[in-house]
Amino acid sequence: MKKFWVALIAVAVVAGFALSASAADVKFSGSYYVTGLYADNWGLEDDDSAGGVYAQRLRVATAFKIAEGLTLNTRFDALEGRWGQYGYMGTAVDRQGHDVGGRDADDNNIAFDRAWVSFAVPFGQFDVGRQAQNEWGTRFASDSFDAEAIRFSTKNGPWEVGAFYEKQIEAYGAEDYDNIVSDGGVNDGDRDNYGVYGKYKWNGGLAGLQIQFMNDATENFANLYGAGDYKAKIWTLSPYMQGTFGPVFVEAEINYAYGEAESELDWDDVDIRAWNAFIHAKGNIGPAYVGAFYAYVSGDDPDSDEEIEGSNFFGSSSYRSGLPTGGAIFDPCLILWGAYANKWLGDSTARSLSLGTDHHTGAVMENAHLFQIYGGFKPIPKLDVKAKLSYAFADEKPDNYDDDDYGTEIDLTAAYKIYDNLTYTVGFGYLWAGDIYKGATDNDVDDTYLLMHRLDLSF
Repeated sequence: MKKFWVALIAVAVVAGFALSASAADVKFSGSYYVTGLYADNWGLEDDDSAGGVYAQRLRVATAFKIAEGLTLNTRFDALEGRWGQYGYMGTAVDRQGHDVGGRDADDNNIAFDRAWVSFAVPFGQFDVGRQAQNEWGTRFASDSFDAEAIRFSTKNGPWEVGAFYEKQIEAYGAEDYDNIVSDGGVNDGDRDNYGVYGKYKWNGGLAGLQIQFMNDATENFANLYGAGDYKAKIWTLSPYMQGTFGPVFVEAEINYAYGEAESELDWDDVDIRAWNAFIHAKGNIGPAYVGAFYAYVSGDDPDSDEEIEGSNFFGSSSYRSGLPTGGAIFDPCLILWGAYANKWLGDSTARSLSLGTDHHTGAVMENAHLFQIYGGFKPIPKLDVKAKLSYAFADEKPDNYDDDDYGTEIDLTAAYKIYDNLTYTVGFGYLWAGDIYKGATDNDVDDTYLLMHRLDLSF
């Protein structure tokens, strides 16, 4: 715990020097959760394997108001891991998986994710530093990653417009940064992202359009098809809308990425065309509600030459591709693309095969069509009982696979507010696993079920 207290004291000292006594205004916000998960046959193999874990995470955000219109913002995560283990893998590594040389785990349990300054100017606001990336639109396709960025936004009546620049990867002096190899000291080995956006609000609704251009000169694209020294330039168009019409809420979003990976050698260029889509409606009927949505993420066609149609082309590195996915915070089901289960059960050493292995049903939705209907009832204001039925299949069947069916899932949850800021949730999920999990070698496949409960605190 030493590092925890040292970090808090350091923040307080900085704030003490930066803020005058009359202007000291510090706001804290954040969340804490503890979850317990038990899964039967999580690897979807025809065996009797089962296992469970407890895990937790503390997240704290601070906002130091230095002067009117000037704020220093920070955010850190602490004590994130499975109970009885250190960190994600239960070994002496940091949150990125790097060996910490046998140091005590309590010396490495805090990760400062963000630090940026916000300041108002007569024509808008600037946000400069390490801050949230890809929080555009609906929950679908949003990641809330961290990136160093310069952002500007301005509002005029119902309109908001803005522009931003993100330094996603810097190759200068780094020969092996985040497992993406670039020649050290070469400026033309970075990944930069540029964007502009506009939003319009009306009574009960919101619509927006964002345009991004990503220049990826890292070796993320360098070895497409085994060689070629490729570098990619990708445009992404992202319109979305949300609106309430009487008792019905409707939202929709599309992200379309197109571009080209150009070879600096004598190789053919590779076209990039990938997209996703989401439409959702929810209606309230007294203390009850019903809803449905359709979510789609394009998959890469294994038979297409010199063309990339989906992020799953990149396998385990798909999150770095810059192509549309379902996003890290979508969390549509308890099992299929479930954020908590796939994070804390997905890499358990008790199972050699996680739900996401080679099939893109891990924490981020890829190469899939997902249909869901759901309904809920609130017998008292503090209790929400909900049922969901989902069906999913792959957009493109992987090479040498016989089937594209991910399966059908039913989820039952009940959430009770102990306090306004403290909620206890219990849940049960069952997946009738599809034959896509047989893979290319006709593996035996069986269903899985999940039992969970979670305590969520927000402040």
